[in-house]
Amino acid sequence: MRLSRYAPSRRELLRQAGAAAALSLAGSFPEARAQSPVTLRVMTLQRAPLQLKAYEAMVQGFEAANPNIKVSILPVSQTDLWPKLAAAYAGGDVPDLVLQITSENAVSLYGQGLIHPVDDVVKAIGESDFEPAALNLFKDKGSYFAVPASNNCVSLLWYRTDLLQEAGLEPPKTWDQMVAVAKKLTKGDQYGASLPYGKTAMTNSITWTLIYQAGGRVIAPDNSVVFNSDATVAMLEFMKEMHEYVPPGANRYDFFDVLNAYVTGTSATCMYTGRTIVNVNTENPKLADKISVVPFPLRSLDRPWWSGAFESIIIPKAAKNVAAARLFAAWNFKKQTYIDFINATPGHQIPMLKSVLGSPEYLSHPLLVKYRKELDTTIDTLSKARATCKPTADYPLITRAGEIQNSGIFAETIQKVVIEGENPKTAAAWGQDRLARLMKS
Repeated sequence: MRLSRYAPSRRELLRQAGAAAALSLAGSFPEARAQSPVTLRVMTLQRAPLQLKAYEAMVQGFEAANPNIKVSILPVSQTDLWPKLAAAYAGGDVPDLVLQITSENAVSLYGQGLIHPVDDVVKAIGESDFEPAALNLFKDKGSYFAVPASNNCVSLLWYRTDLLQEAGLEPPKTWDQMVAVAKKLTKGDQYGASLPYGKTAMTNSITWTLIYQAGGRVIAPDNSVVFNSDATVAMLEFMKEMHEYVPPGANRYDFFDVLNAYVTGTSATCMYTGRTIVNVNTENPKLADKISVVPFPLRSLDRPWWSGAFESIIIPKAAKNVAAARLFAAWNFKKQTYIDFINATPGHQIPMLKSVLGSPEYLSHPLLVKYRKELDTTIDTLSKARATCKPTADYPLITRAGEIQNSGIFAETIQKVVIEGENPKTAAAWGQDRLARLMKS
C-alpha cells in the first residue's frame, strides 16, 4: 500500500516555513510556547500499560511547562500502523507526531516525501550524544528525517534455563541446533519454541532477518527484487521445520502471542526483545529465576546478522502543529523523562543517548541489576545489528521497506509453505512475483 502523497497549500507552506525559521536550536523552541493554545495529537507504537503510564507522567510534566499545549496520546499496534497512516494522509488528518516508529516505516515515509526534516530537534538534544549508527541511518543528503528514539532487538532467543539443563542442552547457536533443541523440549503440552506464523507485523518483520541470516537479500542495491533465492528457500524450510515445535495457535501469532506463550510456560524458548524480563516478572514470577537469553541462532556461524528496530520520532508533513511537535519531540529526551519511559519496560528498549546508556540512573533499575547479563547480551547484539532497510553500512536505503513489510507478502509466503503445504521454491517464486508488482506500483 502506497501512502497518498501530501500536497500542502502555499499558505500552509508559508506557515510551516515561518514556524521553522523561528525555531531556537538552544532547545527551548520559544515560538511553540508563544502560539495560541493547541492540542498535539501524538501517535505511538509502544502501548503496554506500563508505557502508557510513563507517557501520562511525561505529558503532565510537558503540559505544566507549556500550558498552551495539550497532548493527546494515540496508541496504535504495529499491524494497524500502516493502514491508519494511509487513511490519515488520504484524509488530511495526520497526527502531529509519531513516536517509536520502526525504521522500515520511517524510511518509507521519507522516501515518499511525507515527513519533515528534524535537524533542529536532533541538534537541540545534542547531535554528538546519539549512537552514531542510529543517527547515520536517519541522515540523508545532509539532513535528518527522523530522531533516533530507542532501539530494541527481536533477534534474541529467550530460553528456560531449567528445562535446557534438565535435558542436558546448551542454548542453540545455529538454526540446526535450534531445531534439535525445540524438538527435544516439545513434549505433552510443552512446546520447544514460540515463533510467529500469522499474517501479522511480527511475521513480516522477522522475515527480513531470517533471509539476511541465510545470506540473501530482498531488494538489491539497484532496487530490483531478489527475493526468489536459495536463501529465501532456506528460510522457508527452517520455518516449516520449526512449525512442528510451536504451539497450535502460532498460525495467528503476532508479537504479544509469541511472548505470551513463553511467559505462561507453554513454550521453552521464544524469539523476542527484552520486554520478556518485565512480563515474566509481573505475570509469571515463578519463572523469574529460570530465564536467560542468547543472540538469535544463525544459519551459519560465519555469517552473523541480527536486526534492530531502530525506533525513531517523525513529524508528518501534513501535521497541523509542527512547532509544538518539535518541542514535545525534544521533551522526550529530557534525561529523567527519557529514563522513566525507557525503564517502564526495562530491557525492552535500549537508550539511543550515550549519556543515558551508561548512566547509573538508567542502570540502577532493579530488574536491570538482576538481569545485567541479559541486558549486556541485548546491548552487545544490538551493537552488531543493522536495520533491515539498510542491511550493511554501505547499502543504499531501501526506501520502500515499509510498504514491502506492510504488504503482508512475507507472511503469505510463509503460510503457503507451512499451512498450504506448498513447495518452498514455488512459494519463493510467488513472493518474488508479488514483490515485483509492488515495486512497479
